[in-house]
Amino acid sequence: MEIKYLKHNQIDKRKWDSAIENAQNGLVYALSWYLNSVSPKWGALVVGDYDVVMPLTHKRKYGISYLYQPIFIQQLGIFSKDKVSSEQIESFINLISNNYKFIEIYLNTANPRLNNDFFKLRNTQLIHISKSYEELYLKYAKSLKLNLHKVSESGLIIQKKGNSFDFIKLMQNMFEIKHIREIRKIDFKNLKNIIDFSINNNLGQFYFGYLNDELCAAAFFLKWGNRVILYTALNEKGREVSAMFGLIDRYIQENAGQDLIFDFAGSNIPGVKYRNLGFGATNETYFAFKLNNLPIPFKWFKR
Repeated sequence: MEIKYLKHNQIDKRKWDSAIENAQNGLVYALSWYLNSVSPKWGALVVGDYDVVMPLTHKRKYGISYLYQPIFIQQLGIFSKDKVSSEQIESFINLISNNYKFIEIYLNTANPRLNNDFFKLRNTQLIHISKSYEELYLKYAKSLKLNLHKVSESGLIIQKKGNSFDFIKLMQNMFEIKHIREIRKIDFKNLKNIIDFSINNNLGQFYFGYLNDELCAAAFFLKWGNRVILYTALNEKGREVSAMFGLIDRYIQENAGQDLIFDFAGSNIPGVKYRNLGFGATNETYFAFKLNNLPIPFKWFKR
């Protein structure tokens, strides 16, 4: 199996997107427009005529090129119209390991792990919402039903009108309150571009939650193929009344019965994972691949 490395300007974006669209494990994160938004100079490993592909999101720091996982991309890895084998994983991983001394990337749920310590398990939760809402509701946890009652008592108003500016502002405030510093201004700008592109191409929809005319919770649902990916933003008022439970439930109500996978895009955080499973979601696993062969002075550098 010959694996070719392509620089960004060598990639045929039409063939690339066709490969992702036809892959049995295709994800919106791997489409060229999404990658362009978060990693403008991304490269790729390609087999044959885009039969098997792997995007490479890379940066350069202190003169060192390295692979990293962009913020707001949960999974990348290897994509193929056929099942991805352990042998293919080994070939791709060996190639990038020989060319990058620092790697921190996330593969996808269809990429098997190799038997070494460089692969770390991660979790994500999904719901197939093809059944009726009544059937889906039967699988709701008791705690979720109590939270939905709290939402109904709060007077939360849910609207679908809104804009990316208000969503991003609410999200920024949420992360500031949580003292999460890893997400930078450029990351929020990238997400705004993703949301705006999605809205303009009929791929996305907002649900905004208001208490006394004040925005307290927001959810953005990015729909591509038969998968819907969730992005959330919340303030303290919204958290007090369990507003996010209400937004997610409303989306499920209005879209139940369709052949859709509702993708929570996480989580490894126990509390968030518990919330997601409460909707009747199932847990799926994927793997991070982390390699640090940097010399000592650079061993602990961050992106």
